[in-house]
Amino acid sequence: MSTMPMSVGAAVEDKTPDRCDDEKKTKKKPSAVILTREETTVVTENGVVKQQICSGKLIFGSAWVNKMADSVFPTQATAQTRYISLFGTRTRFVLMVLILLCLTSIWSNILAFNFAVICMNAGDNSTANTGNLEDGFTNFQKSWAMSIVAIAALIGNFPVVQLVGLVGIRTVFTGLGILSAVSTLLVPVSIRMGFYYFLAIRALQGFAFAANFPVIGSFCAKWSYFKQSGLFVSALVAYVQLAPAITMPASGALCDAFQWPSVFYAHGAVSLILFVTYGLFYRNSPQKHPFVGNVELKKISIGKIANVEYDVKRALKKIPYGPILKTPAIWAVWIAAIGNFTCVNMMFLFSPTYLSQVLGFPVHSTGLSSAIPPLLQFLAKLIVGAISDRIHFISEATKFRIFNSVAFFGSAVFLTVLAFMGDSRKDLNMVVLGISAGLLGATTGGFFKAGPILSKQYSHFVTGNVSLGITITMLIVPFVVNALTHNNTQEEWSWVFLITAAVMVVTNLIFCVFVRGEPCEWTSDDFHRPGSVMDLQNERVKELDVEKVEQRL
Repeated sequence: MSTMPMSVGAAVEDKTPDRCDDEKKTKKKPSAVILTREETTVVTENGVVKQQICSGKLIFGSAWVNKMADSVFPTQATAQTRYISLFGTRTRFVLMVLILLCLTSIWSNILAFNFAVICMNAGDNSTANTGNLEDGFTNFQKSWAMSIVAIAALIGNFPVVQLVGLVGIRTVFTGLGILSAVSTLLVPVSIRMGFYYFLAIRALQGFAFAANFPVIGSFCAKWSYFKQSGLFVSALVAYVQLAPAITMPASGALCDAFQWPSVFYAHGAVSLILFVTYGLFYRNSPQKHPFVGNVELKKISIGKIANVEYDVKRALKKIPYGPILKTPAIWAVWIAAIGNFTCVNMMFLFSPTYLSQVLGFPVHSTGLSSAIPPLLQFLAKLIVGAISDRIHFISEATKFRIFNSVAFFGSAVFLTVLAFMGDSRKDLNMVVLGISAGLLGATTGGFFKAGPILSKQYSHFVTGNVSLGITITMLIVPFVVNALTHNNTQEEWSWVFLITAAVMVVTNLIFCVFVRGEPCEWTSDDFHRPGSVMDLQNERVKELDVEKVEQRL
């Protein structure tokens, strides 16, 4: 039952449902009733919302504030009444593409420096002591410019994961995306002001980057259809490859046409547009999205925890840190991430330097050439992700091991070949480097897919901590590479390739031994039942005792 809508200034009729009898006892006479399909909100004469009848929640604030909140953060019932069949049953794919572009933008903002530094004129040989960096960076400054991003991302990782769990990725990702955009726009100014100002701006870029993998985990856990989980994961983690594939050639063209500051201005402007669009269009839950109909919603809900009592769902939101950290399969995923991103950071942070300084490609050609390895890896990730979802004759654990081994061992073999090649046939070097990068794309059927499957509703934490792999290696790799390549010769780079190959072999062996193919026991409802009762008792939820909680569970 629900009340009929009334105009402002009218009184609420006595036909109010019995469960709402308390409203009749209030001293202030309601002046308006705002109706949705499943809930009624009563607004008093002074514009203060007193009661949301059907849901039983109390909402405080003026009427216009609540109307605005309802339009931006609608309830499930409100979203259903506003359903618009704009994308049919494919809204989740539109969101996937939008989030992929946003993830790519944040990573591109960081990578833009690695190409822009090549464009800077090194004629003045200035250093940080002069405060003028426009004429070039020393190796020490380059190392810190990359490592400060990793340090900031490491610092931001835990609070960002907590925020994602509390308020969802819509607010968190929008805010951090805008932070990344603004800080990128300020990079040219900070470079002119001095090295430490520039480091502060790079730290802001790094802090924003901490959201990327928690966003992937949260989105896939809430929005993906279980038969398409591999496709969703492979598409979103491919931002690591898509970013350099776009940034390198675009930066090369911008440098030639407008000089190096234009690289940062273009990246920052695109980021602003993308994240404003994301903030307006995304919803934390498919149930609350006005473009998601019942057909798509039912499909997304298969295999997820649904129709659970509110109090139990609240208990399930609490991350079981202890059991997660005691699970060897989860550590296998995180260790594999370190091996993967050791190679990724070596290739994508330093491939412009290798191509221009060692192989002798000109600047405009370096941009296009640098885009080939990540582009091949991007395509491989999409293909492997789709193939992995369609293979049903072997277990998930076996698929994880096979795809991860193809990626890690295959890439390591070609890096070893590259280490023993000379630099006389630079086109052949480019081909070998491209094959090595392309094979690494098979990780979407390996550890990248294993994370969400093993952790299910806690994917934002487990997959979020995969970002530790990229940040830790981003912190270490620049110092190692710059320490080994003082003169940028092929012989020096051979050691870089061999060390990278060794790391990949070792980390893949660990992954293959400990990974499992089924969701961990701490993802099940049964695992949380005793804890849920205790939590509800401790919080003294009104009108609930242990017996009622047990009946609900």
